[in-house]
Amino acid sequence: MDKEKFFKEVEELLKDIGDKQLPKNLQVTITYSTGEKDVLKVSEVFWANVLVATKNRDKYLYIQDRLISLDHVVKMQFKKLNK
Repeated sequence: MDKEKFFKEVEELLKDIGDKQLPKNLQVTITYSTGEKDVLKVSEVFWANVLVATKNRDKYLYIQDRLISLDHVVKMQFKKLNK
């Protein structure tokens, strides 16, 4: 599968999910350029939003009362993500 088709499928999935709340069964560790880390419980929707945000070169992402500046994110590590 080429990347354009993959991202199109992810974007369609996000449209289909809409505002539905999915269980938070993933853990993400976000490492910033300052060395600080955030550990959050998230759903697969956050993972999909991160993919689309980086593809679109968005500057910010909002999750659980946090505004994340993607310019300062060095790494995001997901645990329990099914392959």
